[in-house]
Amino acid sequence: MSRDDFVVGVVADTHGYLDSETLGCLSDVDLILHAGDIGHGRVLDSLRAAAPVIAVTGNGDEALRHLYPVDQRVELGEARLLLCHWYDNFGMLHPRIERELRSFEPHALVFGHTHSALCECRNGVLHFNPGYAGPPGQGRKRSLGRLWVDGPRVRAEILPLSSAGA
Repeated sequence: MSRDDFVVGVVADTHGYLDSETLGCLSDVDLILHAGDIGHGRVLDSLRAAAPVIAVTGNGDEALRHLYPVDQRVELGEARLLLCHWYDNFGMLHPRIERELRSFEPHALVFGHTHSALCECRNGVLHFNPGYAGPPGQGRKRSLGRLWVDGPRVRAEILPLSSAGA
C-alpha cells in the first residue's frame, strides 16, 4: 500500500465466532489483520465486508493452512508489521520469528495465541496482541485492537468487547 497513514483493526483467536459488536468496531478501518485461530473461513468473509483482510493461521486452523500462511510480512507505507499467531515458547522466541525480526526489522510484531491482550515496546519493536475475540464465556475477557500507522510510526490500542457477546 502506498499511502502513509492507515487505521488497522486487529483481531485474533475468533475460533469461528464473530459478533456484531466486533464488526461494529471494525467498520471504519482501512485494513483488518487476523492473527490466527480463525476457526472458519466464514469469519474472514464477514470481516472482508468491512475492509480488506490479511490473515495467518493459528494452531487451531488445520483446515485453513492451505489458504493462509503461518506468518506474514505486511508493509503499510513506511511501516513494516510482522503478523503471526504465536512467536514464543516459554519465553524464548521461536527461531523462525527470531529470523524474521532480524531480516525484516518490523516496527510492530502482531500476534495472538495467548488469549491475553498485550501492548508493549521491546527492543524498539511494538509487540501487540489484540487479545481474545472468540465466543464469550468461561470468564474470558474479550478484546480487539486498533493500530494507527503514520509513516514508520505505529501506535496501538486495546478495545474491550462485551463478555456477553452481541
